Amino acid sequence: MTHPQLVMIPALGADSRLWQPVIDELGAEFDCTVIRGEGRTIQAMADHVLSKAPKEFILIGISMGGYVSLEIALRNTGRVKALALFNTSAIAAPEDRRKDSIDLISLVESGGFRTAMDRTTSAVSRGIPEIQRVVAAMTEDLGARVFVDQQRAVIDRSDRRAELNTITCPTIVVGGTEDIITPPDLSEDLVRRLPDARLVLVKGSGHFTPLEQPAAAAAALADFVRAQTERADQDDRKIAIT
Repeated sequence: MTHPQLVMIPALGADSRLWQPVIDELGAEFDCTVIRGEGRTIQAMADHVLSKAPKEFILIGISMGGYVSLEIALRNTGRVKALALFNTSAIAAPEDRRKDSIDLISLVESGGFRTAMDRTTSAVSRGIPEIQRVVAAMTEDLGARVFVDQQRAVIDRSDRRAELNTITCPTIVVGGTEDIITPPDLSEDLVRRLPDARLVLVKGSGHFTPLEQPAAAAAALADFVRAQTERADQDDRKIAIT
């Protein structure tokens, strides 16, 4: 059984290290590549990912990477064979989050990148020391300019909820029961609105499920991808018979 390539998009302030524990758990059965969306808008990030991605692929995004994934899927190019959305939503930035991001941008532009980085890394890591170290390293390596561009991109994103019924590819939505940044009710809302979606809530996980619960994240993803490959194989056999 050969699966389509898995294209994984990281979150704000993150790189391939966010997905690496899941890739390690998935093993050699799955061909994974991480593409960080580059640009100053969600649309520009989507353009960049599509320019680097294979002709056909399974698309996986987390948090901001989920916004980029939705933008790609909503373009209906036919290239996305299945979609996995981790710890994300389809809503526009709430007013309190917009204010937080504007404050962070101002802080960075006045020379306070380190302070801004400490605020965001402690929030997404829930203060778990080993996770906070990884998140801090990723954010610092990406640098202040990328941090500001990404903050601007997420506060300017559109509400996509009314469009979700046009995404016809199979989708899995993975959330964390302890995610206070993207609470489970936003994951449930995605599943209600997407035509072919199922929900997995990882017990005890916060916002960065691939780092907190990589085995559970990989298990959900592996089961989903195998099911899509089996479905595609069955469809091919039906075509061959007819």
